[in-house]
Amino acid sequence: MTSHAKLSPSSAHRWMQCAGSLILEKDIADTRSEHADEGTAAHFLASECLEQVKNATDFLNCFIGIKKGNAYWLDTAFDDNQSRFTVDLEMSENVQKYLDAVRSQADGNELLVEQRVDFSDFIGVENSFGTSDAVVLTANEIQIHDLKYGRGVKVNADDNEQLKLYALGALNNFGMFGDFKQVRQVIHQPRLGHTSESVLTVEELYAFAQEAKYQVNIIRSLEEGLDCGDGGSIADFESSFNPGEKQCQWCKAKATCPALTQHVLETVAGEFEDLDAIEINAQIDIATGEVSSLENTRLSKLFSAIPLIENWIKAVSGAVHNKLHAGESVPGFKVVQGKQGNRAWANPEEAEQLLKSMRLKTDQMYDLRLISPTTAEKLKKENVIGVRQWTKVEAMITRADGKPTVVPESDKRPALNLNPQNDFENLDQ
Repeated sequence: MTSHAKLSPSSAHRWMQCAGSLILEKDIADTRSEHADEGTAAHFLASECLEQVKNATDFLNCFIGIKKGNAYWLDTAFDDNQSRFTVDLEMSENVQKYLDAVRSQADGNELLVEQRVDFSDFIGVENSFGTSDAVVLTANEIQIHDLKYGRGVKVNADDNEQLKLYALGALNNFGMFGDFKQVRQVIHQPRLGHTSESVLTVEELYAFAQEAKYQVNIIRSLEEGLDCGDGGSIADFESSFNPGEKQCQWCKAKATCPALTQHVLETVAGEFEDLDAIEINAQIDIATGEVSSLENTRLSKLFSAIPLIENWIKAVSGAVHNKLHAGESVPGFKVVQGKQGNRAWANPEEAEQLLKSMRLKTDQMYDLRLISPTTAEKLKKENVIGVRQWTKVEAMITRADGKPTVVPESDKRPALNLNPQNDFENLDQ
């Protein structure tokens, strides 16, 4: 091991809880997805609006290019080595929600956009820094605002290690400019209609800094021992893993992590000594057959583990696909030609003219269907449908109630009363 693992704020939820994961994944290359690039584009739009004192709609129909994780304004031309996103109504509306929230807090206070904050002194590692989407300095409070543009899971500000590190960095950068008593951390997820807020005193933040520094010392000690081939450090490394939904979700090493594999299989099929010595399919078949007879406490434990298990399954599947497509051999599996795609016109314009020459009727040539209420609302926002007209349209929209769904008890929605016995309580009265 010749290089240290990167202690980034965005992965702090992982290295704070599972020291081994950071070491295991440090040599695995980062990969970018279209969703990640879209988030980068939305962050770029937000920062441009805040810095130029503009609204998101001011950039409507403009193009944002993403290349190697960096965003910039584009004209209509672009090459194959970059992603391109259009600032459409959806992006502008969601980013505007974030802008309005930040500006309401920044009014009369100092606003810092895309602010680099350094927390090196707090964790004892040089060049430890991050970039906070927005920092607001009030008379006695530092605010950390974080925009998350994805449609995935809701993220809470409570006990959020990433925001705490940003807060430490902001305190380090600006602590001498005010008598700050507390730090307010705010997560904005406009596409989910979710905002989460948490307030920490400066003393509580310092206590977290001690915890982070302690964990960093463990990671550094493990790295140094592994570099030297120390037997004790190797044993400590093997026991340093702590599988869990939060820390494993975005871990790049989850497909090859022996601790996660053992944790998942033991959760499903019970404890065992040697992973290679058991027949996985047979054990899972037995466990599957026993599900219907399990007690509710055991079912609860299994049900709560489903997200972690699904995450592991996706990671293993992705690793197998990647290796096979790279030409490596995975025993028992191969790559074959998949099912053909749907038929399509090689040249839609020529096909349209040909069908017209056959004197086909409009309803024979084209598939026509009524637009959805969502599309109609977009036309209203574009002023194609007027305000008075929209009132009539809105009166014709209906929406079905949500279906009963199972969620953790921590969910803020009230529980439905589904006890059938309650339906008969008053029959004898």
